Amino acid sequence: MMLSSKGLEGTFKIIFNERYRDPTLQLIIPVMIATNVFFPAFLAQGDFKPFALVLAGIPVINVSETLAFALALRNIIFVLGDHIFNNSIVSFLMMPVRRTQLFLIFLLNDIGIPYIIWVLTTLFYLVSLGVNLSGVALAIIEVFSAGYLFSTSFILMATLKIRSPGATALVSVFVLGSLFIFGGLGGYELILSRNILGEYVTSAMNPYVSLLGYYVTGNGSLLNMSSFGSLIDLTLGIIFIIVSLILFKRYQV
Repeated sequence: MMLSSKGLEGTFKIIFNERYRDPTLQLIIPVMIATNVFFPAFLAQGDFKPFALVLAGIPVINVSETLAFALALRNIIFVLGDHIFNNSIVSFLMMPVRRTQLFLIFLLNDIGIPYIIWVLTTLFYLVSLGVNLSGVALAIIEVFSAGYLFSTSFILMATLKIRSPGATALVSVFVLGSLFIFGGLGGYELILSRNILGEYVTSAMNPYVSLLGYYVTGNGSLLNMSSFGSLIDLTLGIIFIIVSLILFKRYQV
């Protein structure tokens, strides 16, 4: 048991140091805090408006979210994926840990740590801003968390399946970008046309549209759609992780 514990600790340190060698964390944490400037910028006009907070929390507009996703993408595709492509993953497979344990260590370092940094820096910024951490703030965290898990777990699965960093990057950007953009545009049009069934279908592609629509119109069904879409993203993310674990355990050099 002690040997297993030491093996886990040593393997975690090696993988962590590879992903986050100095000064990665020293740079990324302050930048994530500083790039939340759109929160006060969107709330600067008049009284507090919940829809402005949602708008400031949409990826791409919210640079902090984009950085968390970019860091995870770099870890999965261009570090882990590069090890798989060059077969240098063998050195990790020979470490004194089981494959499932090794997979979970990769998962924590590549996906978990960028997410944890984002959550902590975002909560710190919102508390410093005096925003009540209930309702809209938690809804933003919920939607991003589900979308983040869906996106990063899909990229992980694609990395293990395709085994080429370049091809994986192209496939991931195309699939996820298409879902987010066309899902958002489609969801917007469906809300305008009051197509409730259609909006439920597209809500998983971009739950931010339904969430923003709720805080603009006050229509409770839109909030339900956003929660439904986030639940679908979360479920698919878990499925992708399970498939990724199976692919990793079956990996042959």
